[in-house]
Amino acid sequence: MKLNGEAERLSLFDQTDSEPSESDNEETDFESAFIDANRLRSLRKHKENSATKATNQTPKAEGSAITDDNVPEVPPVNDQANTASSSLALPSQSQLAKLSNEELNDSTSEDEPLFITNPSSHLICNICSRVMRRPVITQCGHTYCAKCVLTKKVSKCTVDGMDLAFVLENIVLREQISALMVHCKFGCEVSEDGTQVYTGTACTEQVPFGNRKDHEDSCSWSVVPCPNNSLACGSLLARDVASHLLSCRQAVCENAVYGCKFQGTRVEVDTHHGTDCKFVVVRGVVDSFKSTVDTLVQEVANQTRHIKEQSKQIKELRKTVKLIEQENTLRDKKVEEMQTKFNNALSETRVTLSEMSNEMNNIQAQLGMVGDIQQHVFKCKGTFVGHEGPIWSMASFGDLLFSGSGDHSIKVWDTLANFSCVKSLHGHEGMVLALCVSSGRLYSSASDNRICVWDLQTYRLVDSIMEHRNPVCTLAADQKYLFSGSLRLINVWDKETLKLFHTIGDLNHWVRALVIKSTKMYIGIYQAIKIFDISTFETERIIDINGGSVYSMVVTDSWIICGTYEQGIQLHSNVNPTICHVLTGHTGTVYCLGLYTSGGHTRLFSGANDRTIKVWNVDKKIPSQTLDRHQGSVCCLVVGKGKIFSGAMDSTIKVWQ
Repeated sequence: MKLNGEAERLSLFDQTDSEPSESDNEETDFESAFIDANRLRSLRKHKENSATKATNQTPKAEGSAITDDNVPEVPPVNDQANTASSSLALPSQSQLAKLSNEELNDSTSEDEPLFITNPSSHLICNICSRVMRRPVITQCGHTYCAKCVLTKKVSKCTVDGMDLAFVLENIVLREQISALMVHCKFGCEVSEDGTQVYTGTACTEQVPFGNRKDHEDSCSWSVVPCPNNSLACGSLLARDVASHLLSCRQAVCENAVYGCKFQGTRVEVDTHHGTDCKFVVVRGVVDSFKSTVDTLVQEVANQTRHIKEQSKQIKELRKTVKLIEQENTLRDKKVEEMQTKFNNALSETRVTLSEMSNEMNNIQAQLGMVGDIQQHVFKCKGTFVGHEGPIWSMASFGDLLFSGSGDHSIKVWDTLANFSCVKSLHGHEGMVLALCVSSGRLYSSASDNRICVWDLQTYRLVDSIMEHRNPVCTLAADQKYLFSGSLRLINVWDKETLKLFHTIGDLNHWVRALVIKSTKMYIGIYQAIKIFDISTFETERIIDINGGSVYSMVVTDSWIICGTYEQGIQLHSNVNPTICHVLTGHTGTVYCLGLYTSGGHTRLFSGANDRTIKVWNVDKKIPSQTLDRHQGSVCCLVVGKGKIFSGAMDSTIKVWQ
């Protein structure tokens, strides 16, 4: 037998059982089917080691299920039978659902046909008392309609009282029931008692019960509606439809869906559609519009699919970016570790170089190469602490020292007594980049583009200039004017009125170095120093500089000395333009310069990005000492009263003497 309609067959009989012959009567075939069911039940009982026989049930009316008393004795169960029975498996949930849907949707299962001969009682379901539709064997071994079992009309077997549960279809019994001959229902009438009676006045066909639905669906005596969907025509016999359509005036134009209201016979409709229908044009427009809409819908679907694919790719890219970010994070950590190691090694190297430089200076002094300078060795005498940012600028006035910082403040220090802070001035909103003292006033400029004017007696802010568009990097003054350098220009201000007097423009870079000496103004820019006559503001001389931008500058009667971005210090003769010397020794940009004269000897001090201050013999163009107490770049120097003050990125000011 088939299990759930699959191709594999599982016989419940012994291997020696033979199939029933065609000459066997119908009653014997039915009995064989029930013997098959009874054998399944016996196998189950044998497997449970039950020695008792099932209690005989009292037979019901015709059509009741067969009992143990009317079934031939079951042969002894051998090992092969045990194997067969143990291999039976309950159907899956999906198979049960499929079978249940088929039964519930089968409209013919409620219609009882008129059989040519009365069916055997063994073909009658003991639950619904009708010929079985799609017979199935339950777990107790009895056979019922699939619908009766699956819809749970009763929950217990009517024979042995066990729970009803579907096991497999009874294919043998189903094929026998399908072969029973029935009358076409269109040749029968329903009597007063509700049964069908064959009349012979309409369809006279006799068909197998299994083919009944196919026949009745195509029977010429079946009742059908008018093909023109007209309720006025009533119901028709299928055999009369062709003749009815010749006279039916309910036919509509093919363009009815587009608005045409014409009705008539099929011939009239065809004539109208071919010659008179005005909705043919409408149909063309609508069809074209529909085609366009379909195309757009398809394009939207394609775009939607493309968007989903793009979204998937974006998701993958995000994963890739996340992995790259993680790798970059690890790489950055390694770079930071390497940078730390490099900085430590560089600091150690600088200390070693400084020690070597001092040792070299001592050797040179012992050899008499530096004359009287060996008698002057500068040492750190103290440190000013108080700023919370880098020291960018300094200026002195008597015993007072002014310092401008990245913390936006200006501090006033007493250099005579205990190196203490006298006053803190607040007026800027950016780094204080330049300081200048002139005529009893302190001028300060910052990255906030502002120039502040302070009274040196009261330390009060008396005025300010807000006309620069960029940070003011340097300040200088003479008796009459204040000069401020910024990006590509220098503004000249009247000191009395603080009004703009003149502008020197067309400079090629930031102005970071500015010196006023006598009637001349020296401007350090990118790879050049320009010298102007202050009385006319005309250019007198341009000195070419090799080494990038000029960051610092001092001027003597003999020399124009500048510190450059590329670590060098250049000396240009103020008398002979062809004479030039280069001092090397720093390993970073030279940010500041200062001149110190004592005992007839002039010393040049230079502060650089390499955290050191070098002392140079200007006459012999050689270094005599290296000062390396700062922990950051040395940004500014002030020389006064036998002391040298240095400000650095480490937020401290050191005093050398």
